[in-house]
Amino acid sequence: MLFSVNAFVTLRLFHSDYIAQMPSIEGAFIGLARYIRDHFPDLTWMPLWYGGIPFPDSYPPLLHTLVAAVSGLGRIDIGLAYHAVTATLYSLGPVALYWAARRMGADRLPAFLACLGYSLLSPSIWLGPELRHDIGGWFAPCRLDAMVRWGEGPHIASLTLLPLALGLMHTALQRRRPGWYFGAALAMAAVVLSNWIGGFALALIAGAYVLAGFSAAWLPLWARMAAMAVWAYALAAPFVTPSTIATIMANAPLVAGGYKPNHLLEAAFLAGALLLAWGLRKAQAEPRARFAILLAYLTGAITLCAYWFKLSIVPQPERYHLEMDMAFWLAAALLAGKTTRASSPAAISGDIGKPLADARGSDRSHDREGVVYSNTRMRVILAAALALALPIAIHQHRRAQDIEKPIAIRSTVEYEISRWLGGHIPGQRVFAPGTIGFWMQAFSDTPMLTGGFDNGMRNTFLQDVNYQIYAGNRQDTMLAWLKAFGVSAVVGGGSDSREFYHPYAHPEKFAGLPELWRDGPDVIYSVPRRCTSLAHAIEVSDLVATRPPAYFAKPLEHYLAALDNHCAGFQWIGIGAARIFVADRKPGPILSVQIAWDKGWSAYGLRGLDHASKLPVWQDKLGQVVVERRGYPFIDLVYDGGIEQQGARWLSALALLAGLCTTGLPACRFLRKRANS
Repeated sequence: MLFSVNAFVTLRLFHSDYIAQMPSIEGAFIGLARYIRDHFPDLTWMPLWYGGIPFPDSYPPLLHTLVAAVSGLGRIDIGLAYHAVTATLYSLGPVALYWAARRMGADRLPAFLACLGYSLLSPSIWLGPELRHDIGGWFAPCRLDAMVRWGEGPHIASLTLLPLALGLMHTALQRRRPGWYFGAALAMAAVVLSNWIGGFALALIAGAYVLAGFSAAWLPLWARMAAMAVWAYALAAPFVTPSTIATIMANAPLVAGGYKPNHLLEAAFLAGALLLAWGLRKAQAEPRARFAILLAYLTGAITLCAYWFKLSIVPQPERYHLEMDMAFWLAAALLAGKTTRASSPAAISGDIGKPLADARGSDRSHDREGVVYSNTRMRVILAAALALALPIAIHQHRRAQDIEKPIAIRSTVEYEISRWLGGHIPGQRVFAPGTIGFWMQAFSDTPMLTGGFDNGMRNTFLQDVNYQIYAGNRQDTMLAWLKAFGVSAVVGGGSDSREFYHPYAHPEKFAGLPELWRDGPDVIYSVPRRCTSLAHAIEVSDLVATRPPAYFAKPLEHYLAALDNHCAGFQWIGIGAARIFVADRKPGPILSVQIAWDKGWSAYGLRGLDHASKLPVWQDKLGQVVVERRGYPFIDLVYDGGIEQQGARWLSALALLAGLCTTGLPACRFLRKRANS
């Protein structure tokens, strides 16, 4: 019933390929899913965003991999696969929350009513006038609005997985069996591999749980929780390496509008949680009541401090209003009727008991802790709840019909430009603004200097460069930076462009550039370059000596002249591998390669098919790759992620193997005993 209510609200999304929400970031997620579908399993390097980034930095991959699998196996359009998968996960969210509440000891009726409320009602809307105004009323579909208008599909996926992780974590800590620990670790890893916001929310859940006092022996509880967290991290390690975490942490404050840590506010936030946990313990509240209240405090404080007082405890705190809603309704399920269950041992431990009797053929219904309900009373309450929910569901269905209107994708400027670039200058890097950059990879493999997830930008200098291209008023400065980073074309457009955001402050600076394509106000301009290769054999002295400020490009002149005069052949031979050929009669001793540098790059000089010598690779002042040639005419540039990425893959494989062994061996012994008996 819970699934049906939510599926009814977002019914159109199950059969829509593309909808009229082009400003949404979902274009980048659809593009990632298409990229995974078309290039799996070669997913070490992502060459299409920001001059190249390690693939784990592009975004946590779970949702996109699932969408790619549905599209590939079902032979359906990638847009339809994305919307069908996200609509399914949206509808499963309250189902998962109901399951978690039941695992933690909530009665069936309060759990169902709370999850019905979670499906249709949002406390964050009630408490946040700004959010209420944006979404459109007291009874607007808050989760759906975030998923459809803002493209929060991965966030919605993590909200569905968070209750599963909580329920498995609680059961594992109570039953202490390897299979449950492994299941909990898998679910926790799945949350992290869905969305970074969800990953932090998982940490809040774990913190609330250990402070709730589910066990009198707090030290073993903390130790078991830490062990599960380590196991989960090991499973997810290839996509959450230390360098990826460092990249996200470095970029998140900038992406969040210049967030600056407020250590006094953070200390007050943590002190409030500890004080609340102490007060609840002194009041002898049940562990699950303590957990519910603590989780509501942690998520609510982050959200309401942002909406009420404009204070940021964490980057992008406004996005945690969805976690706050989930925590509120979970608390409602766990706190409702708790006094009637206080005497039950199962209520104290939170473990799963058995019904006292079979309710079939009786007018009484039994809950897990032995609470007895009148079937007549339950039917009356359910009928009343559904009668109240029906008009809200119909209202939200109509709202969903409005925001999920289908669109003829081939008529959009995003589709037209992406397909033209992919067909006419394939493989050439471009600068694509706003929604055109969001949707570029949904329809072609055109590499860009922009991208779809600024948090994952490994070369952080590009933030200043891209801002200068958007905001600057000088054509020569813009062209200098575009040439320095190997860009062959730039998509322009003024305030009348069909692109939604119109990010160029001075679109007049494109005047006079050669036009490659035009459709009214939307134009693709050529960047004048003598050499369109990404590799150049130059002298060490030709490199930029110091990184200049983005608004001052004069120090680039000598470097740009060298790029035009000393071109080398460059060809991708795989997603993370390229071959460079130096044909210049007087080549320089080094190669300047216009690809974002990472410690996972290696270079090998080739003189014959059977001989390869490893060459030094380092980073220049612009954050791009430099290779010492040592006279080799052929150089293979290979990305393998380095020791960190390779170690993470081994760690993940060992963690998975350990889980399969600890789960499979007891099952085999059980089956053997059954066979012998």
